Amino acid sequence: MTKEKARDDPDDFSGTSLGGAAFMVTVMALRHPRQSLKGLLTVVRRLGRWTTRLVVAPAALVGVIVWWYRRDRRPTFEDYLHSRDEE
Repeated sequence: MTKEKARDDPDDFSGTSLGGAAFMVTVMALRHPRQSLKGLLTVVRRLGRWTTRLVVAPAALVGVIVWWYRRDRRPTFEDYLHSRDEE
């Protein structure tokens, strides 16, 4: 009987350990610093846009609701009672 290696090992990254994969990524990033910085800034920019949309969306929704109610406001009976003609 042969003993097969389990492929569900969390430290297995296509035959390379997770530490080895991190080391390879670090070495490649240090060999090409401009490309690495460009890629990192792209990721940071995308995350910034995503978080901005996530934060602004509820505030914009409340703003639209308030604007809609103010735009649709019609004069009430009290508005007729307290008209500017009385002043």
